[in-house]
Amino acid sequence: MPRFDAEYVPRSAMAIYAHPDDIEFTVAGTVAKWARAGCEVTFVLITSGNAGTHDRTFTRKSLARAREREERESARVLGAARVIFLRHGDCELVPTVALRKELVRRIRRHRPEVVLCNDPQALFFGDRYINHPDHLAAGKAALEAVFPCAEMELLWPGAGLPHKVHAVYVSSTAAPDTWIDVSDTIETKIAALSAHRSQLGARDIAPYINERAKDEALRAPKKAGRKGPGRPKLAEAFRVMRLLREEK
Repeated sequence: MPRFDAEYVPRSAMAIYAHPDDIEFTVAGTVAKWARAGCEVTFVLITSGNAGTHDRTFTRKSLARAREREERESARVLGAARVIFLRHGDCELVPTVALRKELVRRIRRHRPEVVLCNDPQALFFGDRYINHPDHLAAGKAALEAVFPCAEMELLWPGAGLPHKVHAVYVSSTAAPDTWIDVSDTIETKIAALSAHRSQLGARDIAPYINERAKDEALRAPKKAGRKGPGRPKLAEAFRVMRLLREEK
């Protein structure tokens, strides 16, 4: 049985998120670390972020094209094998059965060992950020697609052969239990995020990303008996749902 801990590297992973740049803000350090170690990574973006701007020079179509182009560039930096856009409407995402079936189709096709997604219960962050409703919807749809739907033989046979996801790494959660050291990939994360020029403009995102990673590392418990520092310097935090059980 695999150990779904901070040192574990899956053979394949699928990150399911709402918008271009969501992966980069949340889990890109982990994705880059796994990809470097040989993990085959698939990105699934449910929307193309076609409403995500206050710049009126964009139309929804032109913004979607720009953000898809940025996401492909970012995925290349991170080492992802492929990027899939489902092209649902930005700010209009609902976790319907139809969306769940779309995600099941992708899970069965690419057969990831691990799925990464948002925590659909994370509504508030401090007193300054209300979580985007698309993030909540994407997290809920991803979890419902993983379990039970993707593994049920009698459900949607036309969507492909059933597949059992081994673990789900839930990001942006108030109850993390696993911290992944991203000290070696934080610069890759920043470079990937910088590809999203339609969102960041000329903003230097590095101080913010480094500060977030430091804060996450400080939340990690010190490991008893570990030589050297008890925590990583920079980390991404997850609640890991371990779906694979030892066969008796």
